[in-house]
Amino acid sequence: MNNKFYLTILAILGLAAVNTAKATTFVDVATLGDGVSVATTGGAVKVDATVLTKNQRWTRDRVYILANNVIIPSGITLTVEAGVLIRAEQVWRQSAANGSAEAAATPADPGAIVCAQGGRLNMLGTSDAPVIITSMDDVNVPGGFETVPYVENKGKSGGLNNERILRQGGTSAFGTLGVATYEYSGGTLTPAAKDYSKTWGAASAFRYEALWGGIVMCGKATVNRGYASAENANTSAVVLPTINPTSGAITGTSKGVQAVEGMAGFSQYAFGGGDQVFPPDDSGNLTFVSNRYGGYVIAVDVELNSYSFYGVGRGTNLGFLEAINNADDDYEFWGGDVSGRWLLSMWCGDDGVDTDQGFLGTFQNVVQIQNNGNGAADGTTLSSRSTSNYGDSGTENDGPESANTAVPYSTYIMSNMTLIGRGYASVASWSSANLFSGPNFKDNAGARWHNSLIMDFPGGAVHIAGRATVGTDAANAEASSEGRFNAPRSSGGFDGAGRAMDLTTTATGASDAPDGRFNNCWFYRDGLAKSSAVGSDGKYLNKAAFDAAYNNGAPAAGWDTASDANLFPARYDRSGRGASADGSAVRCNAPSAVAQIKLGSNYNVFNQNPGVIVSPYTRISGMDLRITDSAARDLANSSIPSVRGLNSGATFVGAVRDNMWMRGWTLADNLGAFAGSQIVPDVTVSVNASSQPVITFGGEAGVKYVIEVSTDNKTFVPVTTVAAVGGNNPYTDVARTVSAAPIYYRVIAL
Repeated sequence: MNNKFYLTILAILGLAAVNTAKATTFVDVATLGDGVSVATTGGAVKVDATVLTKNQRWTRDRVYILANNVIIPSGITLTVEAGVLIRAEQVWRQSAANGSAEAAATPADPGAIVCAQGGRLNMLGTSDAPVIITSMDDVNVPGGFETVPYVENKGKSGGLNNERILRQGGTSAFGTLGVATYEYSGGTLTPAAKDYSKTWGAASAFRYEALWGGIVMCGKATVNRGYASAENANTSAVVLPTINPTSGAITGTSKGVQAVEGMAGFSQYAFGGGDQVFPPDDSGNLTFVSNRYGGYVIAVDVELNSYSFYGVGRGTNLGFLEAINNADDDYEFWGGDVSGRWLLSMWCGDDGVDTDQGFLGTFQNVVQIQNNGNGAADGTTLSSRSTSNYGDSGTENDGPESANTAVPYSTYIMSNMTLIGRGYASVASWSSANLFSGPNFKDNAGARWHNSLIMDFPGGAVHIAGRATVGTDAANAEASSEGRFNAPRSSGGFDGAGRAMDLTTTATGASDAPDGRFNNCWFYRDGLAKSSAVGSDGKYLNKAAFDAAYNNGAPAAGWDTASDANLFPARYDRSGRGASADGSAVRCNAPSAVAQIKLGSNYNVFNQNPGVIVSPYTRISGMDLRITDSAARDLANSSIPSVRGLNSGATFVGAVRDNMWMRGWTLADNLGAFAGSQIVPDVTVSVNASSQPVITFGGEAGVKYVIEVSTDNKTFVPVTTVAAVGGNNPYTDVARTVSAAPIYYRVIAL
């Protein structure tokens, strides 16, 4: 994957080479001049936000600095070109009003990029030149330390009077420890004499988190928040919040919308949801974006995420995104039906993928790797992350809240995910009450998972919360997640609210499958840790017993085999909304829900490694996610639906068959997290005598490639999946002919 697989049939050429000049101009976005205004909230604490007033294009010849929130309001488009570097202040910032220094940690001022309803955010990176959003001091970027600013607005007309010194008086040391490194010590921030010392290098690059806010998108697609139980959000009126234009305070009762966490100071820009079905809501295009060290913690249980999507619709494109060292969730979705492909989640503080309030999107080719547990033996001496931020369950999947049965149900589709948990390194958590599991379903949520790998979750393969006595089936299953897994519904169509799987066609009849389903999924090295919280469940009494089984020469046969009681613990001592009367003991994994997962017709595989190379102890380096098990490489019964851009030809387990697609453009790869090769085919497009496009790519024998097409160079859909032969592989797209309108093709190794 690089620029050369984006081809237009008009030019028959790849994209033009990206300008590789080093960025030398540091610009505070709030001082860009014409096209921005700075809004200030009232109250005891003054909080600023930069509001764009004209369409903007950020270019690669500058480093853009976020000193506060940047808001893209309705009718405005922000376009960020390939290779742009955006840095966020995270320690101190200067107040223009009084010349003093105030904390950048001021609530509601974390330096987020917020795309409001009706606005559009286009970050148009490439694999050769991703858009990078990171902290002020990250040197692991193209240009290294030269791109770390000591002043803002350098080069802006007006000279020194328009430059703000960020730090001075210190000394710097540079070196190379596998990655770029520097140390700055003894300096002060101006105008206040605040000590400023920072070390950033091979080890400390793993340490940081919550250094800026994150990317927030607010759309107009359905959110089922606020509706009564059994109410249909597709047919009920949306009630927008009442917002005080001066204070930003929200009053009144709203329905069908969700306010953005941590943005109370600018509420008029910070909510998503609505009833826009067709044309689908389009909030922009995020492609090849490396999002680092986000998840700003505003207050207890109020954090921003690396990427937050509020009611974002399927007209929005999300592809080839990295979230790394984020303090909270990496990708969180409140309702909406946006889809994402080729997503990387590395070492999140909470959940990698978190879905809420009727989310109906699709995912494909997703890698999520949790941080290690706490304890000196597990590698956190290298990562130095907070012991509270090592990742929660595999994914968190929520419905409308508690026992509410409002529709549409959360019934998203996940295909080809590689989901790797905390592993078995942590000494402290082995005996704790919270041995985290794989995907966690609660609040009446479900999801359809296809062709995915779920491994290294000590507390079990899945956690499906119910609403009855621990270990028994529920009479009130409809009001809990286990009801989503038990059986197909008799009415309501795909989403429970009258739509088919394409979300545009009406379908009020029976669903074709349960809302919660695992199909052709492989579960490996899950549920091996015994904890007092799960009674007799769990294979090994303690970490020493696990270590002995794993490290004593060639492991004995069956050392990694978990029983059903290990994989699906019937009692799980975690509180969950509505799971029990007192909230103290959470019923999960009712026999009826487990029976559905174990059905032979779902073709799930347990206790078998598809061939990935991942240590059960560490998540820091050397991971090769390519599968080698022949049965996992070519599934006999794959059933991925051909809908909304999903590639039904991805008939393998996990996110990677042959091509380590996250290599070369991500910080995780730069830090040495991955092994294995990236495959980048050469692609040409020609036209035959019948005016049909002929796509020819150089292939490696036995490797599978997907050929995709687009009419806008934004949203690509699969044309076919090809098992290549060595050398040139021509394919004629007989469904299309060349006309005046451009057609774009790309070829990606799977």
